[in-house]
Amino acid sequence: MLYIILFMMKFKLKEDWIHESTFLGKKVSKKMYDKGHIFEPVDETYEIIHHTGEIFKLTESEMKSFDILEEVKEEEFEIIIEEVPEDDDILVRNWRIQLDVKTTRKKLKEVQRIIEEQVKPILK
Repeated sequence: MLYIILFMMKFKLKEDWIHESTFLGKKVSKKMYDKGHIFEPVDETYEIIHHTGEIFKLTESEMKSFDILEEVKEEEFEIIIEEVPEDDDILVRNWRIQLDVKTTRKKLKEVQRIIEEQVKPILK
């Protein structure tokens, strides 16, 4: 059995991120992100949208350098990988299939009907 423990560093804004500039002699403020916004890594970098629309890709160490951000430590989770013998494919056991969906009750009943009509015969 192989156990893997993963950590993902996230960053949260301590206050609103506001860009201020002067345009035609007037002070202009634009809220870029709300207080509490969570920045999560995408392919090991963090994407920040600049007020010009340009996307900056920052490393974890660059994110740590901003005083306006605080680290959010996620709870660790485990992935358990078990090797399954090849002959195990034909053994009949009890299995649980779980599907989380966001829908109406009416549509959920339709999904249940389809599963009962299409999937249950395969499992017998």
